[in-house]
Amino acid sequence: MMMNANKFKTSLCYATLVAACSMSMVACSGDDGKDGEDGQPGGNVSTTAEVLTLTLTSTTITDNTLSIDFSAENELAIPVIKIAAIKVNAAQLLPQIEGERSQWQKLAGETCSPAKGCEGTLVDNMDGSYRYTMNAALSTGEVSHNSDFTQRVLFSVLATDSLPATEVITDFKVDGSEVADNRGIIDGSSCLSCHDDIASIKHGGANIENCASCHTSNNMDNPEMVWPVLAHTAHIGITPQALGNCTTCHAKEVSEAELQATNWNLVPTRETCSSCHDMTTNPVYDHSTQPDNGSCLTCHSPENTYDVHMSKSEKAVAEDQRNIVNISLEQAKLVEQDGEHYAEISFALLDRQGERISVANNNPADADWIKNLQLYVNWGTSVDFTTSRGYSIFVKSNKKDITQDGSGDTPAGERKRTPLHGSQDNVFTYLMGPIVTQDAISGDLIDDAGFITNRFIYCFDSAQNLVSCDQAGHTKNAEANKRWFFDKNGLTDAPEAKRPVIVSNKTCGTCHGYDEFNDNTELACRNCHSRKTEINKELADTTCFSGHDHDELGEHIRPFEERAMVAKGKPGFLSSTADIVDPCLACHNPNTPPTQAIREMHTKPSDWDYVEQLTVSHPDHKVWMHSLHTNQRATQDRENGVRNIEFPADKANCYRCHEGDTFGVDRLTAVGRPLALDLDYNPDSRAHPATDITVDAYTSPVSATCYACHAKQEDANGKMVINKAVRAHMEQNGGRFGVAANELQVESCGVCHSINNLKQVHKL
Repeated sequence: MMMNANKFKTSLCYATLVAACSMSMVACSGDDGKDGEDGQPGGNVSTTAEVLTLTLTSTTITDNTLSIDFSAENELAIPVIKIAAIKVNAAQLLPQIEGERSQWQKLAGETCSPAKGCEGTLVDNMDGSYRYTMNAALSTGEVSHNSDFTQRVLFSVLATDSLPATEVITDFKVDGSEVADNRGIIDGSSCLSCHDDIASIKHGGANIENCASCHTSNNMDNPEMVWPVLAHTAHIGITPQALGNCTTCHAKEVSEAELQATNWNLVPTRETCSSCHDMTTNPVYDHSTQPDNGSCLTCHSPENTYDVHMSKSEKAVAEDQRNIVNISLEQAKLVEQDGEHYAEISFALLDRQGERISVANNNPADADWIKNLQLYVNWGTSVDFTTSRGYSIFVKSNKKDITQDGSGDTPAGERKRTPLHGSQDNVFTYLMGPIVTQDAISGDLIDDAGFITNRFIYCFDSAQNLVSCDQAGHTKNAEANKRWFFDKNGLTDAPEAKRPVIVSNKTCGTCHGYDEFNDNTELACRNCHSRKTEINKELADTTCFSGHDHDELGEHIRPFEERAMVAKGKPGFLSSTADIVDPCLACHNPNTPPTQAIREMHTKPSDWDYVEQLTVSHPDHKVWMHSLHTNQRATQDRENGVRNIEFPADKANCYRCHEGDTFGVDRLTAVGRPLALDLDYNPDSRAHPATDITVDAYTSPVSATCYACHAKQEDANGKMVINKAVRAHMEQNGGRFGVAANELQVESCGVCHSINNLKQVHKL
């Protein structure tokens, strides 16, 4: 007989104490002054719980059969009796040997249910204590129990009408010695930065230990379903952070909870490494001459593995490479010229000491150490801006434009540079406009405010001296995104000049990574934009370009590829577009009609749902973000498509992204601008950017925003299709889709869909 006296407690809270006190109890006085009902054997006990606490008091193995002694009590510390629905899984850990990783092996699993009874024997002592003895021996197939290995018991009480689902897990050595290896590699809390909880990810319990103990090589026929291969491959192509950054999930040091946290660089194996690296067709990673994992460490030392994956990123952070050069906004205001208003914007470039940097010819466009320098500008912060794509100051761009032949101020093939308006004392002034300060939609906005943000990439050497971007061996990085606001008279910090904070980099950063020092996320464009088409390479050479290819018959090819090792943000290069709120809004606003869905023939005028598809595919930020994360866009209609998003949390939880109660419709009803559409856009247009657009229709702002989540539903084949009833409901309440400006009406959505109603419907 072998016994382990290790105790392990867990609680799962399902209600407040006030609610808990209303539960039914046995043999206790109620608050009505009457005596309680006769008690069950064993004294004061209960059959219900709002919060259930389980304690494993011992595990005993006799003749290769596992017995578990456990106790249960509710949130009032009253013993719980008559538990009849349980699940027990047992596993053991095959130790690391000769280069092979340690691996869990499933031994046995059994359940009890009120309907089907128990596979083993469950004894209820009627005092809150129980014993369960498994019927199956501790072995699975060719795997037999070994008392020298680390053992694991995963014990669950299943949810019933009277009890919540509750789980307890314990790792132990049969001889009672301390556990030195439990393959504690990932702390489940790291998963919760994106996922709401472990249980909602797929199946199998509320703790990550369930995944590792069930997805074992002796329990899975498909080797790709074995943990940790499954953990890696499940995130390839969909993770919102850089794949090369192992510490997104893994820890850098071991802890009591993660005894093997550093296995990712200490124990390299073909199985784990090939889940990210192509070791079959890519000659760089061809390891066909290695029969097993015994010699991996010969080449891949822990230091080497760590350095390859993490050194560039850590070096960039440690050296604060994002602040080698900073843009200092010196002035921004409106000036009148020929009866129209222009934005006059002046800035300087500062070194780490805060001194202004001199540039060649007093023109930053001539600085060879600048790779890209842009300022995004727009007007009308209170109404989500007035101009399509905003006003971009292209001092110098790394974007391509084939219309530039090099005969002017712009080198051949580069995006057209904005002329320098003036330069004095290393302060550079640009004039943008004319600025739209009044239109038929929002009225007179001359007393509103404007917004400016930066995109700035520079090159430097190992000593952080600024060097030519053509110099061999240079490093490049990007200044953190900043934001400035200005009114007609100058720069301002007045709260009324700023756009309300509706979503923030911090909330988005829970999944995309968050740089608290610079208030930036760690998101880069290429986290999503990764596939280059031939027309893309020809016209823009950037994945931000929207364009299709043709087949040999001249038919449009719909860009699609299976989920694969798509490009991600590069470790070390900390992104020039890591602020995913304000800079995006400068261009991604209601005034910019969608072109991508038409160019790539995801929808066309003859489609019955043409207007609906254009609405959900609109680049307006609020529509874009909602529809993107819920797979509503026309470009996300392929099974396992490269543009599909597998949102890891509850889509109905508005607080996941929104700050406070900013998901209400009142603001949009009052000042929201309708979404501009171009129903006649030419799918064969080669204009880049797509400036050959003509706004000829609109969709109402509140309807469009809600539609971005609710437009589609799955059909019988699991394909997302437009639900006609949703548009009809919105139109009954003032919403309009694809109509002329004079046909728009005031939406009455807020009458029924108040903030409190939205909270109730979304279960917030």
